[in-house]
Order: sequence, then C-alpha cells, then structure tokens
Amino acid sequence: MRPVCPMPSAAAAGPRSAIATAGAGAKSSRMPSAAVRFALRALACETGPQAGLRRVKLVRPLVAQAHEILRERLEAGGSVEDYLRGRARLADSAVVGLLHIASVCTGLRGDTMVAPLAAVAVGGYGRRELAPGSDLDLLFLLPEGSQPSATAGAAATAACVNAVVAGLWDLGFVLDHAARSSRECLDLAHGEPAVLASLLDRRFLWGGFGLFAALDAEIAALFSGPHAARWRGAIGSAMASTRRDALPGASTPLDEPDVKRGPGGLRDLQRALSASTLASGRPTALAEPTLVQAHRFLWLVRCHLHLLVGRAEDRLSSALQPGLARRLGFDEPRGTIAAPRLLHLFHRHGHNVLKAEASVPAQPR
Repeated sequence: MRPVCPMPSAAAAGPRSAIATAGAGAKSSRMPSAAVRFALRALACETGPQAGLRRVKLVRPLVAQAHEILRERLEAGGSVEDYLRGRARLADSAVVGLLHIASVCTGLRGDTMVAPLAAVAVGGYGRRELAPGSDLDLLFLLPEGSQPSATAGAAATAACVNAVVAGLWDLGFVLDHAARSSRECLDLAHGEPAVLASLLDRRFLWGGFGLFAALDAEIAALFSGPHAARWRGAIGSAMASTRRDALPGASTPLDEPDVKRGPGGLRDLQRALSASTLASGRPTALAEPTLVQAHRFLWLVRCHLHLLVGRAEDRLSSALQPGLARRLGFDEPRGTIAAPRLLHLFHRHGHNVLKAEASVPAQPR
C-alpha cells in the first residue's frame, strides 16, 4: 500500500510549500497531471484528509498551470490527440486524487480493501476527448440495493461522492455526473437510449473493479442477446437525433458550420464509428485513414475555437473564422471577414464523415 503522501519531506514544510514544490515540478515535467496528483496527496498528508478536502482550492492554481502547459504545447505545434489525452489524464489525476482522500475521510472502505463504489468516465471523457470547454461526464457506480454493502455504507458513499463533486468544482472542472447502480443504469437506458449511448464509451478510473466489470458485461450482453438489433437501432436513432435537436427550428449555414453538431461534424463522426462499437457493445479504435484525418482536423478546430473564445463555442461563425485560421497556420490577412481555405478544408473532411455515416447500415428498432 502506498502512503497518502509519497514525499513527506515536501509536505513537512506546509501545504502551500508542498503545492509550490509540485508546481515547480509541473513546469519541467512532461506529465503535469502527476504534479496535481502529488499536490492533493501532499495536502491530505500535511493537514489530514478532512482538512485537506476543505483546502482543495489551494490546488486550483496548479490545475490551471497544468492546463496552460498543455495549451502551450498544442499552440507550439503539438498534436491535438496528445492535447486531448493530456487533459483527460489531468482530470483523471484530480478525480482519483480526490477519491483517495474522500474515501479515507468518510470511512468509505471501512475494514475492507475494496471500496463499495467505482468511478467510471463515460461519454467524451471516457473516450479521452476533452476540449477546453468540455464537461467531465462521470458515473459513480454503486452496489445493487440488495447487496449488504449498499445499505451498510450508504451514508459514507454519499458523503464521499458529494466531497469529490465539490472538490472537482473547486478545482475548476465543470461536471456532469450521476450516481447509480448497474441495474439503475440499464433500467434508465430502456427509456432513454442516449444514456446507453454514453455508456458505450466507458473507462474505469477508481474503486471496486467488480462493479465496473459487472456493468461492462451487462452492456456487452445487450448487443449479443436476442434484442441486440433493437438496442442498436435505438442507439443509432439517439445519435442521429442529436443533430436534429441541436438547433431546433434553424438550419446550420454552410459558411458558419457547427463543429460538434452540424452536418459532417463530430457527432456525425461518432455515429460513423458506431457500427463496430455497436457490434460488441465496447469501444473500438479509429482505423479508417480518412476518418482519422477528419477526427484530427475537427478536434483541432474545436479546441482552438474554445481557446480563442475562452469558453465552450462550437459554431464557426464568420467573425471567428479569420482568427481561428491564423491560429491554425492559414495565412489569412487581417481585416478579412471569412476564411475560405479553412472552410474548404472543413467541408472536405465533413464530406468524408457524411459519406462514412451514410454507409452505416440501418438497424431495426
């Protein structure tokens, strides 16, 4: 077992000193997420888990510094895949670090080594695709109600989840979370296929792996059982309806496309990739070269768009196009009101995405 604080000498000088030490390491480290994980452990070691949870905000500047390091690497020509994975690793460090502290503080584990709780990244977070304005889609997986651990540790589990959620907000993350059992997830998915669609991209983070394994097996069984075609059809329809519902009563102009929800955007790309995922009920890797290129371009545009605006913004408006084009290396003169080369490249990749999406076989409902 590893100690709460792996470097007591750093924590001995006080929590702010420990965080400053971690911050100095983040500047030179290839993995700024490791500095955040260390700082949370050092904070708990110095002040105790209970006080550590109350002082999580002390680590927020370090999280912001880690985000800045990742941004600088992207803007210096780094790959967008590394940027997205780096942001996901940073979020992982915060989630796991907070769960480690909160599980000790609330007595969640009691006398057992395995916590009656599992943290699971789902949706875009599960795919390790976190743009600057993306939410953290986080599922806290609970034991089934009939299991003894579900009732015996209910109060400690709720306290642990609440502490982690509050800590993530204190660190600057925007969270979309739920706390459910595996059976509750599947029951909800019967009426809301979009819930099951988000669970297709699931990734274990922390806690009782048996809880995650049970959910993983049950979801995979849906796509190999007698009603597999119905489930595939429901999820395919849920994915297709996302674009229709994105801008009700309005169409997406071709000269101001929506990178995420518009025709040929990231939602359509996700649906184009769904055929192999729906065949097994488990995430699959991107392989088609044209779709790999489209994935890279669309995410590069989306990330730079968020950084340019300073918030979540997926509409490539004419006012933003020249600035975005310059960020991406297009030699657009200042004062222009459009970026034709950027739009041409966007529509080319969008055409490839729509072509791949059209080839996905329709599933009966």
